[in-house]
Amino acid sequence: MLSWLGMTKGEKTGRPFFGDVSKRAVTLVLLFSLMLMYGVKLLLVYLIPTAYLEDDIVAVLPGIVGLLVALVYILVLERLLHDQAVSRNDEDEM
Repeated sequence: MLSWLGMTKGEKTGRPFFGDVSKRAVTLVLLFSLMLMYGVKLLLVYLIPTAYLEDDIVAVLPGIVGLLVALVYILVLERLLHDQAVSRNDEDEM
């Protein structure tokens, strides 16, 4: 009925995000990403002269760049942790 929206009753494909990773590892990754985001934002606010920060667009840039850095950090670490969990599960099966 809602196939025009892309919603079908097909099988689920792909893998869950942080699927085979412990909750402790997920919590640590997310906390470190928040610290990284805040650190990048503070660094850019420190490096950009105050006169430029009066402009609305430039004032938003440190937060956006910090958010993008944190997002890339989460995606890369999720992939690494998932690959590590899969290889650990393969070793257990042998």
